[in-house]
Amino acid sequence: MDVLEQVREVNADTALTKDQIRGARSRLVQRIDEGGAAARTRSGHRLLLPIAGLVAGVAAVTATLIVVSQLGAPTIRVEAVPTGTISPRPQGEIIPRPDPTSGTTATEPFPGTTPQAGQYLRVVTTDERVLYRSQGQSWFYEWAYRPAQSVPLSAAVYRNIDTLYMPGDRSGVWVGRYGPSNERVTIFSREQSTDDGAAWDAMLPFRAGVEEWTYTGGIGGEILPLTGSLESYDQYPNDPAALVRWFHDRAVSFGSSEEEAEELAASNIIDVLTTNYAPADIRAAFVEALPLTGEAEQIGSAGSVVTYRFRFTHMSDPCAVTLSIDMATGWAVEYTSRFDRIGDASVDLAPADVPDIRRTFEVGVVDSRH
Repeated sequence: MDVLEQVREVNADTALTKDQIRGARSRLVQRIDEGGAAARTRSGHRLLLPIAGLVAGVAAVTATLIVVSQLGAPTIRVEAVPTGTISPRPQGEIIPRPDPTSGTTATEPFPGTTPQAGQYLRVVTTDERVLYRSQGQSWFYEWAYRPAQSVPLSAAVYRNIDTLYMPGDRSGVWVGRYGPSNERVTIFSREQSTDDGAAWDAMLPFRAGVEEWTYTGGIGGEILPLTGSLESYDQYPNDPAALVRWFHDRAVSFGSSEEEAEELAASNIIDVLTTNYAPADIRAAFVEALPLTGEAEQIGSAGSVVTYRFRFTHMSDPCAVTLSIDMATGWAVEYTSRFDRIGDASVDLAPADVPDIRRTFEVGVVDSRH
């Protein structure tokens, strides 16, 4: 079963709960671990409602498998802005081209961000996350999923690159490329030694190669409407306030409390924005909806980039999230999350200023995939 088949399996039930997603992820990680070499887990801080569809589902398994290089399919996710907790990314900046002919109409919210026929929207996602290694274990894990009574010996930040090409005609061929993968950025350990690095290398060897997948008409293959197709966005209200209420009411209809529903509305809006391939008018509505959720606190701005912080406390894995949006394009440029620690925080080896997950995105319109 390839990664996208696993995505479909995870999303088979349209009313996924967070525990179901965690269970699916746990089974995937266990199966990968039994196979021997590499594994990966995702934080998945939010309940994925059918409204997010495969958009959220792909992201969940994407994050879950982003360092499992032998599974072979890239993920579709993105981010990128100014926070220097980890070393600079190995890609050049992709600049949107505000071409007079770009965009679907003269009144498009973000001129120059919509690829025309023969062009592509290129989304490069750099995913960096903190992983932990324990005594006698041949596998690694995120903090929330560590084995009972297991104390981490060391932590490491790993980097993976994902590239998506969305055709100007969304009914055309979508191409994803995964790699390079398993680049170890740094190690946090009580006892720095060559053995520590060797142990990580044995579990997660660096892979310089790039693997590719394709789908026609969107992402998903079997579940309709395909993620990223124009039809997949028909479910969303155009009015930002109505959009927030729609996400909220859907969460309540699936059994969430009022507090959970408010957080889930914000969380699902973040999910759609971080794909970066929603049409311009959809992005505009979602960007305007963010501050209306009541969960978003604006904590900074730099040029056209605005950064919001969210504190999710009523979901199964409480966490702090930041999201940076370029208001000139509607594209997400960075996403981070740091989960509340379980048990004795003194055994956490990663510094407090290093988030569990940091994704940066570079997005732009290009003329070809080469």
